[in-house]
Amino acid sequence: MTRPLPSMPPQRPEGALEGLLDAGRSLPGAAGHFCDRKLRKRWRRRHAGAFDAVLATMGPDDLAIDLGANVGSVTRRLAATGATVHAFEPDPDTFARLSANLADLPNVRLHQAAAGAEAARLTLHRSPRLDRNPGKYSQSASLVHDLGGSGGVEVEVVDFPAFLAGLDRDVALVKIDIEGAEWDLLDALRGYPALARIDALFVETHERHDYPRLLPRLKALQSWAEGIDRPYVNLFWH
Repeated sequence: MTRPLPSMPPQRPEGALEGLLDAGRSLPGAAGHFCDRKLRKRWRRRHAGAFDAVLATMGPDDLAIDLGANVGSVTRRLAATGATVHAFEPDPDTFARLSANLADLPNVRLHQAAAGAEAARLTLHRSPRLDRNPGKYSQSASLVHDLGGSGGVEVEVVDFPAFLAGLDRDVALVKIDIEGAEWDLLDALRGYPALARIDALFVETHERHDYPRLLPRLKALQSWAEGIDRPYVNLFWH
């Protein structure tokens, strides 16, 4: 039976306020990013129930993937459906906390690696505030942005399209929160046949470090997401 999926109507400004925010997205620097963030926050509210709606369709026969699992809060929600969950977290210290947090879940498969467009060994940049509050700032670690910290660590990057192709069944849900590395990964997936193996893709995009250069790329991704039937692609997650 085909999995029922949320609809993804085109995202267009509605009303005067959203029209002003949309026009302001093209402003340089912080002003443009502010307008974009406020507009997309309003759009995000329109899809607030989509993640839970997909979770409600999942069960023990399903697969789910958490890219950027951090300490496991989303992984645990995915595992609660009974699905087998593959959780990827590259930072060795964060991975240790993830392993401890999810030790009671036999349906979770942990991978101490990042997910990328191709296999590699890359430096994971950590937040300079990590020592102050590991629980909060571990989620900021990035393969693509130098955060100014002194604790960069070399990590494995898995060829994620190849990983998808090697699975024994299709994937109900993939969550991507990988702090700027999502752009290249999404570009790789868009043209890859294994993308058709995913029912739903929930992505947190990160534009702050490269705004407004990334705005055309974001708009192109949204147009693509609106124009395909499978997978359902939500670029407004979180």
